[in-house]
Amino acid sequence: MPLEKNGRRVGFSAIGQRTVALAALGFFAGTAATVAGCGDEGPFPTTVDPGDDFGIADVVFDEAYFYCAVEPVLFARRCGPGDPGSGDAPGGCHFNVTSFKLTDYSPLVAEGCSDLTPPEDIPTAARQNYQTSQARMKRDPELAALLNRPTGEAVHPRVIFDADSDEANTIREWATRFSSQ
Repeated sequence: MPLEKNGRRVGFSAIGQRTVALAALGFFAGTAATVAGCGDEGPFPTTVDPGDDFGIADVVFDEAYFYCAVEPVLFARRCGPGDPGSGDAPGGCHFNVTSFKLTDYSPLVAEGCSDLTPPEDIPTAARQNYQTSQARMKRDPELAALLNRPTGEAVHPRVIFDADSDEANTIREWATRFSSQ
């Protein structure tokens, strides 16, 4: 608030000016100390210590192995349409409901695989199945929904295959086939 001295307006009082000056000095000193301590060789960091609990980059699981080995398991076990003989409601499985939506198509890419090499033409439906399945896979398959749900280790309407089955081992094997992105 301006003060008057001898009929003239003056700015802040001496105490107010001193307070503002000290606050500004404190701010700049703190900022300078922080910036000076940031990097190994200057004001900007050159390395980052990830600490004990760091995240690992996303991975891309082997697309060929999916088409030639994993997708046939999903279709053989009727994960898409469901299996009314096992108690699945008509239209109640992965072709129609859930966020893990599979797309039906025929013939499967696997029918054209040679060993674990798919043919060059991959239908859009197969690519969609790969993308949605990859999103449910983990490098540690024991943590992957793609393994835990159908084996009954996580919530799922029914057990699709046993945890020690060939089908489960196919999904576990997929976890070892990845590249870093």
